[in-house]
Amino acid sequence: MEQTVRDILASRTVRLEPVFETFQVYGFRCLGIAEKILDFDDDNSSPVYVWHVQDDILPLSKNEIERWSVDVPGKRHWILSEREFNENIFEDISDIFQIDAWGPKKLSRWIGEAVLRGDLVVSQNNRNLDTKISDVEVKVDKVLNSVTLTALIELNEWLDRESMSMLNTLPVLINVKLWDVSGIMLGPNSEKHTKKWSYIEDPWSKKIYLFNDEDILLDSPNLRKINPLPNSWENINSLKTKLQPLLDFRQKEKLSNSHDKVKSTMLEWWRVDLDTLSLESSYAQIPAWILMFEDGGEKILHGRNGQTYQIDN
Repeated sequence: MEQTVRDILASRTVRLEPVFETFQVYGFRCLGIAEKILDFDDDNSSPVYVWHVQDDILPLSKNEIERWSVDVPGKRHWILSEREFNENIFEDISDIFQIDAWGPKKLSRWIGEAVLRGDLVVSQNNRNLDTKISDVEVKVDKVLNSVTLTALIELNEWLDRESMSMLNTLPVLINVKLWDVSGIMLGPNSEKHTKKWSYIEDPWSKKIYLFNDEDILLDSPNLRKINPLPNSWENINSLKTKLQPLLDFRQKEKLSNSHDKVKSTMLEWWRVDLDTLSLESSYAQIPAWILMFEDGGEKILHGRNGQTYQIDN
C-alpha cells in the first residue's frame, strides 16, 4: 500500500521527502512530507505530512486521533486510512490541524482512477497493489495486443453531479469490438476505389463510430473485463447495413477546363459496394466502473459516454 501511494504521487510529479524524526504513533505510519498534493481541491501551498493507517477490524476511533495529535509535527496532514471512520472524530483538533482524511472507499477509488488514467500500471506480477484494497481487482489480460480506449469522464465529478459521492465503485474494463473494414467505393462514371476504415462497435450504447488512434490508452491496466448483455453484438448483415451510411460520402466533381486547370463543381456521391465489404474484428475495451448500491444492486458506468447500463450476472 505504501509503495502504491508513492508510485501514484510520483506519476503526478509529487515527491515525498523522508521524515527523519521518529514518530511513535501506534497505527499511523508517516510516509513523508509533500510540498504540494495535486489531488487536493484547495490551493494551499504549505507542506503536507502524508500518513497511512493500515487495515483493521475496528473503525478508527476518536481516542486514537487524539493520541496521534499529541506527538505529530506540522499543521497540515493527509491521512489515508484503510479503516472506516466517522468524520466527527477530527472535530476537537480541527482548530489546531488542517486534516484531509480519506477512508477506504475514497482511497480505493483514487487508486482505481490512477489505474484507469495509466498513472499506475497493474500486472499479474505487480506487488505494488496491496491485496487488501479489494476494490481494485486484477485479472490477467488473455487477449494480446488488445486496444483500450481512454475514458472521457471524470468519476468523482460524475458521482458529485448525480449525488452519489458516497457510492462505492470498482474500476473495470467493458468489452467492445474494433472492426477493420475494407471495401470498394463506387463513384461517378463507374469509378472505383478501394478504401479501408476502422470502427468501434459499442454494444453498450448500441452505437458504431469511427476509431481514432488518438483515443488509445497507453499502458492499459489489466483489470477485470465485463461482457455486455447476451445478444448485444451485431451480426454481420446488420453491421454492414449500419455501416453503409457511415461509409458513403459526397465529393466535389473535378473537371478540367481549357487551360488544363482543375475546376471543382458539384458534389457527387461515392457509395460503398456492400457486397465487397470485408470485416475483421478484435476485442477492445473501454474504462468503466461498477457502481455498487446499498441495496446490493450493481450497474456499469460507461467511461466514455457517462451512461449507466445493466450487468449480466
